Amino acid sequence: MDVTCTRHAALGLAVLALVAACAPTATASPGTSASAGGSGLAGAPACAWPEAFNLSTANTLILDAAEQVWIDSFPITPGLQIVLSGTFPDARYASLQVYTQPYASPFTRNGVGSALTDYQIAPDPGSVNPWQQQAAPGGHYTVTLREDVAPGQGNTLPIAPSGTTSGQGLLVYRVYLPAGGDFSRVALPTMRLEQGGSSQTIEPCASFYSPLNAPRPPSSPAPTALPTPSPSASTQPVGQLQFFKAAIGTLGPNTDTPYVLAYLTPPGPGDVVVIRARGLTHATGDHPSPWPAAGEDVRYWSMCMAIETGALPTVMNLAPSGGVDTGCRADDEVKLDAAGGYAIVLGTEAQRATIEGVADATFLPFSAAQPATTHILALRDMLANPSFGYSPGRVTQTNDPAATETVMGPYYPRAAVCPLSTLVAAGAAGCLP
Repeated sequence: MDVTCTRHAALGLAVLALVAACAPTATASPGTSASAGGSGLAGAPACAWPEAFNLSTANTLILDAAEQVWIDSFPITPGLQIVLSGTFPDARYASLQVYTQPYASPFTRNGVGSALTDYQIAPDPGSVNPWQQQAAPGGHYTVTLREDVAPGQGNTLPIAPSGTTSGQGLLVYRVYLPAGGDFSRVALPTMRLEQGGSSQTIEPCASFYSPLNAPRPPSSPAPTALPTPSPSASTQPVGQLQFFKAAIGTLGPNTDTPYVLAYLTPPGPGDVVVIRARGLTHATGDHPSPWPAAGEDVRYWSMCMAIETGALPTVMNLAPSGGVDTGCRADDEVKLDAAGGYAIVLGTEAQRATIEGVADATFLPFSAAQPATTHILALRDMLANPSFGYSPGRVTQTNDPAATETVMGPYYPRAAVCPLSTLVAAGAAGCLP
């Protein structure tokens, strides 16, 4: 196995381990259930969505500070149908995605993708989808997972790839930027399992909420059961501070997000890392808005920094104020200059006040606990507008910085190590013209 494959195999194993660890069995969920129509299904789970994770509960896999993911698993058996009844959440983004063992990326069957993003979901009669037209959130929808999905069939996802009659399926519900940062206000869909003339309605588990504002302290132990990369995996496939589209598309990521990564080792005392690019226009705030929208390149973008260990935890430091400073900056938190460009400056918490005193500079922290460990930067350009020609989703060559830069053009992040004194004296342009 070459160096590049080894590096990304380690990354993929961490993804696979987390999904496998989080995926519940069909009979292990706590709670109660109620049948609706039919005699009920033997072995049906007691409640739905028993697992939720964000930086509060499982700091792994370069999680974004703005996201929470709920998961549920189901056995793939002939004739099974799962009907989801939900409400459109008050959030910037939401999606439903189906994976199958061994948890490959959302598959396609009969021309129908196994993912539905918020704006693609048709509302129930009498309701409105706030991502389709301006409206308050809370309207109702119904989505069905089933066999034999016809091309173009709305609000329907294939429950498994064609010809699959056994194994385990995984249903993932993602939400980014809920109103007020409060994931407890996100109402999860109810599930109705139907098979052989019987049905069972499964209500969401009572304890599915995980507060975003109570992240795991940096001193907390790392999650267990995640692999540690082999020593050979520490050799970088590309140079330091070169961004490239990552080859992890078959390991269960968000189908709306092409992942652009860069590896770096924090510089010595007195130095910082400056990253510059044109800022993407995006939907703003933490409420739904119609999509796609003229003048918006993407729905959401962010820059996050993680530590290159088996768990790939996002950086989480104790801030000088006593709170927690996560290694993520969402689009609304990134300053733009008069030309629409950004300068994200990576440094230590001790350098933060000085960096934030530089005009148009956005501070992003290195790990205080592991300052000498290799870090990973992750750029998320999520849900590109079809008219946006610079999306990394258009990059066909993975692990290739040059190919990534060619497609992303002015939106490609350029990075350089710079003395902090130069940044203060000459600004970001003095470090990286």
